[in-house]
Parts: sequence; structure tokens; C-alpha cells
Amino acid sequence: MKLFTNQRPTANRGLRALALSMAMALGALAFFTYADSPMGLGGTGGDTVGSLPMMAPPPGSGIDAGAVTPSDTIGPDRPAFALVGLESEVLAAIVDAYATGPDGCFERVVLPDGRVRYQFLGRVNVLLDRAFMSTGRVRAQTVVGLPFVGGVATISVANIPRASEPLALGPKDLKLQQLDAAGVLDQIFRWHALSLQGQHRVIYIKSVGTILRVEQRD
Repeated sequence: MKLFTNQRPTANRGLRALALSMAMALGALAFFTYADSPMGLGGTGGDTVGSLPMMAPPPGSGIDAGAVTPSDTIGPDRPAFALVGLESEVLAAIVDAYATGPDGCFERVVLPDGRVRYQFLGRVNVLLDRAFMSTGRVRAQTVVGLPFVGGVATISVANIPRASEPLALGPKDLKLQQLDAAGVLDQIFRWHALSLQGQHRVIYIKSVGTILRVEQRD
């Protein structure tokens, strides 16, 4: 799925195309199945990652795509999966990213020390290079905004609840490297956030061969 939005291009990231061909999983892996046709990173002048468009202000708003926006201070409407690191390394970790709903997009947030955070908003799938993520140079996070503060997240493995945590404002490390090393991602890892108003955000993570597959949905 490719979404088109009116937005000004950011700096060209020179993404190289990658190919991925894998068989569809069955049964409990249904959340992580995907077409076995090749999926490339592509990109059009730096305003996409995979086929996800960048969230940008409307033309003529006078707001630069790199400027501080309300989302930087109150967070996303629903918790978001995010990747943090040097931009070249974050992009190297992403094999593909694509929307599974009309709200799927990403937001690039500039951090201190030359780092960036890529926040994936809406219903999206993100495919990560498992070996690259194992180095720890790119960190996976959840980012919670004000609408979900005070709620609770439940962590499950293979559909069995393992822990719960209160939802606080801001990013939190998922410790993806440690989870994979412990074999947790060989099963279905689920992070399920529930707000005080009854809204949901679910992030599934599963290792499939050389890929870590992340599915974000409501």
C-alpha cells in the first residue's frame, strides 16, 4: 500500500532497494503473514520510508517539516513504535515499512548528539534487519503521548500475559536486543496499551528468519 500526501521533500537519504521473499506463516503467526513478493525501500526524494509517507504540515502553513510541532510536546495520539539512533544506521536497520491502514505514516524527530527518532504512526508494518538490530546501535522504543498517560500496557509472550506497566509520557526502551537474544521474539511478543478512555494500541513483534517483523495496530 502506498499513500500520497502533499508535503515538501526532506534531504535525500539515498535509500537502496532491498528484496525480501518469505513464505506466509500459519496459525498463531497469522498476525505476521505478508505477501512473498519482493518489497523494496524505494523513496521519493526522502519523504518516504518504504512506502510510508512522512507526516508533514500542510503546504503554506509556514511550519518547516523539521521544526518543533505539537507532537513533540504532547506525543502521538496513540503509542508509537520508534527507532532511535544515527540516521544512517536507523535507515540501514529498516528493510521495509508500509501502511496497513489509511493512517499509516512516520514522523522524523531530531534528537541531541546527531541522533534521530523515527516514530511510526497509525497502522503499519515495519521489517527490520535482525542482525543489524542485534548490534544495539539502533534502539527500539515505545513512545506514549498525553492521551494514553495513566493507562496501562500489558506484555504477553505466545498469548500468555507476562507483565504490565503504567503508561508514562515519553519514550521507553523496548530492550529488543535482549528480548531477541533470550529467544522471546521467536514467539509472538505483544505490547498492548489501553488508555483510561478505552482506546487501544497493540504492537506485535516476531522474528522470522533474518527479519524482525513489527506490526502496529489499534
